[in-house]
Amino acid sequence: MGAQDTGLNAHGQMSPAGNLVLVPAPAPVSGGQISGAPGNAEQDLEEDAPLSQDAIKRYEHLIWVQVAYFRVCLDPTVATSGRLVQQAMQDLKNHCACDALVAHYENNPAEADTTVIRQQSTHSAGSSQVQQHYRARGFNNVIPSVNQQETVAPVMSPTLSLMDIKGKVAASCADRKWSRFVQQAIEVATPEEVVMVYKEIMPCVRTLAVDMFGNHAIQKILEHGPKSCKREIISNLIGHMLPLSHDKYSCRVIQKAFDVGEHNQKVVMAKELSSKVLKCVRDQFANHVIQKCIECLPPKDIHFILQSFCGRAKALSIHPYGCHVIQKVLTRYKDQEIYHTLTAEIMENVNKLSADKFGNYVVQQLVEHGGHSMRSTMVRNFAGRVVSMSYHKFASNVVEKSLTFGSQEDRRLIADEIVGAGGGQHFDHLVDMMINPYANFVIQKMVVTAEEQQVALLLDVASSNATSLARYPHGRHVIDSMEKFLSGAKGGVHADPARCRR
Repeated sequence: MGAQDTGLNAHGQMSPAGNLVLVPAPAPVSGGQISGAPGNAEQDLEEDAPLSQDAIKRYEHLIWVQVAYFRVCLDPTVATSGRLVQQAMQDLKNHCACDALVAHYENNPAEADTTVIRQQSTHSAGSSQVQQHYRARGFNNVIPSVNQQETVAPVMSPTLSLMDIKGKVAASCADRKWSRFVQQAIEVATPEEVVMVYKEIMPCVRTLAVDMFGNHAIQKILEHGPKSCKREIISNLIGHMLPLSHDKYSCRVIQKAFDVGEHNQKVVMAKELSSKVLKCVRDQFANHVIQKCIECLPPKDIHFILQSFCGRAKALSIHPYGCHVIQKVLTRYKDQEIYHTLTAEIMENVNKLSADKFGNYVVQQLVEHGGHSMRSTMVRNFAGRVVSMSYHKFASNVVEKSLTFGSQEDRRLIADEIVGAGGGQHFDHLVDMMINPYANFVIQKMVVTAEEQQVALLLDVASSNATSLARYPHGRHVIDSMEKFLSGAKGGVHADPARCRR
């Protein structure tokens, strides 16, 4: 009967089931020594108090040792079985001893030194040899992951430096805890340490850039490293801008490269994106890289990027990522020709964009920063639609922004249309607006921006219908806003209404 069709039952006997049956684990260990008979482990577990996390980890390790032992016994071709099992047992002793040291240093942090780190490294190295052997033989299911083993946080030791991980910097950058250590250490590193780190990460800088933890280390090195290191790292990224920009993690590295890189390198990086600008703009991650290009380079160096937006301002404004890029252009290049081209396209579709989930933010950008002439033109375009816009979830934001930043004439036009919607004979529509989830915010904004006569009318309507308004949450918000306004007015200032925004 071959090794593949035999197994062991709970008593350590061969079983034809073809699967390995786990034997009960020994009793908990103490001081690195194994005690208790295997057959009594289950009874001990039932009678003892709940196990601590450390005890559970030791049981897991012992079960692994037993399974590995029986696997070796079933495979006569393994010549080093005895040595491997002995090594596994020694690993357990090292693990227990390391746990004891860690517990001691956690209680006495002033005594912490690199001893714990070095013992942990020795333990991990021994375990990796056993793991590599069994993985080579296809026993992945019985080998615990290295990530499952308790590691000592590098910040425990105030004496640990980057030189202590020389030869392992790249691997450390890709580890959760050690990446944090590298980031902290690089801020206060000596020139020799920076050069050592730089040399070790250069062969795998792009691999680290797309790593969950490694990207943070690369960003920190770009931020604090000397110019020569920054130049070389960015040179390694050039030629791979498109895939790196579309990646969740490396797009952050590319943005940092635009922040700290030399001008000629920024231009080269931007030109790499020229063939896929619109694809990048519509991408969840790459759109941030395009925004960084706009932020860090003058228009003459990224004309090809800006030119690709012409004729597409409306489509990009209603895109969840494109709207951010358009806003960045409108903010950055206010006096440039591209600004006038894009704003003309937006103004042609201002009513549709105002009611769009994303486009309304582009319109708000123009209302706030577009200048008096453009703002007045938009308000005139809203004529006859102000009340319906006030009831709309997104368009109401544009009406509020127009009341906030518009001229006195703009505010009067908006307020007159809202107040006069009832024909000047009744004002029930104002009460309805006050209890509406969106229009109530327009009323609150009118209280602090409209002319005195219009404000007095709103206050009178609210006072006459206070009982009805108090039944609705948004009506109560309006009442509270008016009370704050009145108390502020008595003190000589206008109080901004409370914002319980949707």
